[in-house]
Amino acid sequence: MQKLTTYTLGKTIIEKVFDDNPDISHLGEYTCNYKPGCIVRYDKSFYEDHMNDDDYDPPYYRNEYPFFMPPENGYPFDTPEYKKYALEDYNLMEGLNNNRWWFIGIIVSTQIHTDNEISSNVTESLYGVEDGLKESEKYQNEVIADLMHEIKTKLLKMSFSDEEIEETFEDKQVVELA
Repeated sequence: MQKLTTYTLGKTIIEKVFDDNPDISHLGEYTCNYKPGCIVRYDKSFYEDHMNDDDYDPPYYRNEYPFFMPPENGYPFDTPEYKKYALEDYNLMEGLNNNRWWFIGIIVSTQIHTDNEISSNVTESLYGVEDGLKESEKYQNEVIADLMHEIKTKLLKMSFSDEEIEETFEDKQVVELA
């Protein structure tokens, strides 16, 4: 007669890790080349604002891009709306470069144990999550809830009960950034 293996749920661990290679292309890019709509980093002005100023010559620093090209935001570059959103993107990028905010990854993992001492994990994760901004904590909680829902769906398919899953979720351990 074969012995049936029994499975039990262990701890659920929520881990926040530093994302050291995020995709920041949606914020714009630093450049050495002037393009219409770019921001002069020296004084946070738009290059077009100085087109008729013959004396305007912002300093260039070694190993630093003098211009910032914001992403397309749906407005013509010479409108107040463009300038408003372009400056927001510029300030975000400068904040990222000066460590006022950063990107993290959120990993949610639930352990599964067997009676023959074999264990496994059901894991879901999302990287590129902003941290250090005003709304960061609210968004992170939404991401965690979504990841836990995905894990719950997988565990239900593995025949664990709602009660077992809720019990391991209540006993979760959160590991913050070190």
